[in-house]
Formats: sequence, structure tokens, C-alpha cells
Amino acid sequence: MQEMSLWGIATIVGPIILLLLFTWVIVRNRSSRTSKSVTEQATKANYAAEDQAHKDDAV
Repeated sequence: MQEMSLWGIATIVGPIILLLLFTWVIVRNRSSRTSKSVTEQATKANYAAEDQAHKDDAV
């Protein structure tokens, strides 16, 4: 009888924990979009500076 109650608790609590985990991951992933935007802008600036340096070296 003890095994059945543990199995029942695991069946109910397991999906709840997974739902909380998925929610936390989604929330954390959304907040990183601003960081990604800043990273993209910095990468473009670095590429532009590198291209300008190569053009200056060629002349």
C-alpha cells in the first residue's frame, strides 16, 4: 500500500515539477534576447572595424 501512495505522489508531483521547470526556462530565455541584441550589435561593429582596417591596409 505504501508503494501505491508513493507512485501516486510521483505521478502528480512529477508533472508539476516539469511544468515549473519549463516555465522557468522560458522566462530565463526571454530575458536573454536583449543580451543577444547587444551582442549582435557589437559583432557588427567589430566586423565593420575589421573591414575598415583591411581597407586601410590595402591602400
